[in-house]
Amino acid sequence: MTKKTRIIAALCAAGLLAAGGTFSSMAETLSSVRIWGTVTVDSADRITVDNHSSNSMSGDIVIHISEDTKILDAVSGMPLAADQLTDGETVYAYVGPAMTMSLPPQTRADLILAQIPADYKVPDYIEVASMEAADGGYRLTSSDGLVFQVPSDCTITPYLTRNMLYLENLYPGAHCLVWSDSSKTASKIMMFQPYSAEEGASSSAPQTGWVLESGQAGTADAQWLYYNADGTLAKGWIEDGGKWYFLNTDTGRMERGFIQVNGKTYYMQEDGSMLTETRTFTPAADGSLS
Repeated sequence: MTKKTRIIAALCAAGLLAAGGTFSSMAETLSSVRIWGTVTVDSADRITVDNHSSNSMSGDIVIHISEDTKILDAVSGMPLAADQLTDGETVYAYVGPAMTMSLPPQTRADLILAQIPADYKVPDYIEVASMEAADGGYRLTSSDGLVFQVPSDCTITPYLTRNMLYLENLYPGAHCLVWSDSSKTASKIMMFQPYSAEEGASSSAPQTGWVLESGQAGTADAQWLYYNADGTLAKGWIEDGGKWYFLNTDTGRMERGFIQVNGKTYYMQEDGSMLTETRTFTPAADGSLS
């Protein structure tokens, strides 16, 4: 029995393949599979990948893109729009193991990494199995057996927020992108799921800190909001990291450019911080800074 036949038989036995081109909801509960190859853009919500990975069937695989599919720049980790995918580029996609019995087979993607430079080591999308102190840093083991050495100064960031995150916040079950070298030494980690620094686990606590409402991070069209420690939407002046930001008093969106607050003019830079000389400011009762 060929590898392709074994995969199909196993999926059929599990009740995961559906005739007629429909998907089983059970696929969402299973680990994703990484495939890679050149892409053909079929439509805004569908691409075809000429798969060269031995993890799944070789040849064309149709991937349906949903609103839950993350499409990221493989170098920066920043989100991309589906229309930024181009015919002929190489992408890495993490897809559900369940596929339709159609030819070519069809599936859904959890994550797509694109805009990959030549000879670039693409980050690994993993589920954390354990994170243990080792050799002055940490040893990160994924649920599929990958082991990374994580230096104590390795950068870790949450996806699409500016919240503070620490290596100690990684917990079993967390989903992450890990950038590493050929020896599996991590240089950067991006964590997707919400976390609780106290519990070290997924939490239903309210979102706090910076949150990207719309647009692409790092661009002029990015719309940022800020949530206070109690989960309420911040408005007006806030201080973060020693810098002052002004949030629209109606929408809560971070302002840029020249603004006027109670007759005083301020200039907010591209990152939203106020352009100023080094000095200490205090919000006045009338809403201005003094």
